[in-house]
Amino acid sequence: MTFSRLRGSDLSRPYRGVRARTEAADPAARAEAYLPKLRAGEHFSHATAIALAGGWIPDRLRTEVDVSAIRPTGRARGAGVRGHEAREHAHHLISGLPCVDAASAWCQAASLLRERELVVAADSLLRRQRPVLSLDDLRDAVARRAGTRHIAALRRALLRARERTDSVAETLLRLDAADAGLPEFAVNEEIRDARGRFLACGDLMHASTKVLLEYDGQQHRLDDRQYARDVERLDALAAAGWRVIRINRSHRGADRSRALERVRVALTERGWRP
Repeated sequence: MTFSRLRGSDLSRPYRGVRARTEAADPAARAEAYLPKLRAGEHFSHATAIALAGGWIPDRLRTEVDVSAIRPTGRARGAGVRGHEAREHAHHLISGLPCVDAASAWCQAASLLRERELVVAADSLLRRQRPVLSLDDLRDAVARRAGTRHIAALRRALLRARERTDSVAETLLRLDAADAGLPEFAVNEEIRDARGRFLACGDLMHASTKVLLEYDGQQHRLDDRQYARDVERLDALAAAGWRVIRINRSHRGADRSRALERVRVALTERGWRP
């Protein structure tokens, strides 16, 4: 690459001495750009390793990479880098990038993530489509960290994590419902009619009262075929006795609280008692 090419306006400067085509908030691209700077005994870890594995991390952590170093190598320093110490080498590779495994990365990230964010990150790794981990994987990883810092937060987050989620918004809705004192909702389980015919895979389902809490993403509004399927699906659920309450991105703050109160009323009318 020529010096004039290095000065190209399409190249960013994510780190000292590095020029790359990378978006500032793309953890994978930033990690790849940092790869030439990795020293012996260094690897990607914490939030960056979660993102490399395909999990969710908050926006505030996306513009820096987490790099862990084995002693005597000192912590990585400089703009765009969060340096950490590690006890052992990482032997996991994702797209050629050395990093810790996803379960270990989630545990490490307890030093960076708030407790609710830890739950969201866990759910994103336990997701329904192409899951990265199982709950048993996380349980084993947490058990190995007994007696370490942040273990209490990890254990609390693990208790709230669920498999089979489809989106961050769905997890946040589930957590909001629990924080509002509502009962446990099953996540993305099949709903069938009295004759055993499949009706839907419900986002958040309370089987004993037949109350279904659904999060409608943008695709439900913008895709005509999806919208048509939703109409048929809702008709079938209503005919089978299900009460469906739909939540979308507009339900925030006070609107969110009012929507969850509607859920409470529906549950109570159908026999649920706190």
